[in-house]
Amino acid sequence: MTWTTWSEKYATGHAGMDHGHRRLMELINQLAEAMEDNKPMSFCSELLERFIAHTRTHFLAEEQLMDRIRYPKTKEHKALHEMLVKDVLAFKESYDSGENAQFITLLVILDSWLERDISVADKELAEFVAVPH
Repeated sequence: MTWTTWSEKYATGHAGMDHGHRRLMELINQLAEAMEDNKPMSFCSELLERFIAHTRTHFLAEEQLMDRIRYPKTKEHKALHEMLVKDVLAFKESYDSGENAQFITLLVILDSWLERDISVADKELAEFVAVPH
């Protein structure tokens, strides 16, 4: 199962952000495939942990960029980051505890991330970065 594929629809125009987004999509697609193939829970949990680690690294880079350029929407953008990490950690906790954590729940969280964070907030950030200040 492929959750999503990279397309220009998601491109922000900022090479670093776009590279990070592609990598995060690859990890989720690996997780989707592993869950669909009924791979062991420990294997899926490790993939989810890798996604969380890459997400945090990616968000840290974006946040350092926002701080460096004095981005006026930094507070709101960081709140989006915090919300995604919180939601994914809650899913992972539920999954790891053996509760009936449905992968579709994670996909809903990530679809929201694609639409709200990448398609809107990150594109706005990339546009701000592109304009000399």
